Amino acid sequence: MTDERWPGTRKSFSLYANMTMSARLLDSVSVPVLYEDDRYLIVDKPYDCRIQNPRDDQGPSVQSLLTKQYPHIPIFRNVHQLDYATSGIYVLALTKQAAAEASKLFRERQVQKTYLAIVAGHLIEDSYHIDQPIADDPDHDFRMKIDVNGKSAQTLVQVLERGYYRYTDETTKQEKTMAVSKVELRPVTGRRHQLRVHLQHIGHPIVGDYNYESKYTDTFRMMLHAHKLRLPLKAGHLDIEAPDPFQGLLRSSPE
Repeated sequence: MTDERWPGTRKSFSLYANMTMSARLLDSVSVPVLYEDDRYLIVDKPYDCRIQNPRDDQGPSVQSLLTKQYPHIPIFRNVHQLDYATSGIYVLALTKQAAAEASKLFRERQVQKTYLAIVAGHLIEDSYHIDQPIADDPDHDFRMKIDVNGKSAQTLVQVLERGYYRYTDETTKQEKTMAVSKVELRPVTGRRHQLRVHLQHIGHPIVGDYNYESKYTDTFRMMLHAHKLRLPLKAGHLDIEAPDPFQGLLRSSPE
């Protein structure tokens, strides 16, 4: 199932993606703040939530929700990207100077980022170094793919836990169980959809990833979360951690 407002993504059933949300309900939603000073606001972005909407779209986004939380802040400046379906750490700058400094750090790959994901199947090895180039998929205007002529891309994968995930299929409402692994991901490079493409490439796509699972797991969200971030600012390093939304999600047996 796809949503025409966001080509290539699954239609979301989350609170944050409901475009018919009433103004009263929207007022009751807040974005968790992880860090705040006079230069930066760092939040725990909800899954299935845009950073900002096109002009003709009045649905909830990170920026529209923060505008309600911080009506005295005239503008929130984006300094990096985080996919619509991905949750976790997102950095916003509050001044032009702060935006310039942080943007440069992200652009030059000086920011250390760590993600958590639940992937399909049990990985055989405990750690992986995936080194596969990535390019646009000419057969799809949203997806990326492994391509020898693409841009270099490297991801470090560490298995944290192996187990089973029990969920209710959003379409059939049936209870299902699947073997999964919880992994920590460290992107060495920062290509579009890099983590999602690399995990698909090794045969363990992210659970709930409509675009990269060959057999789509119709669960409540895509299981990818920006968990930790180190921002090496001139004034000192910022080390940020967002709570783990997958804590306790895995079962030790399929029963």
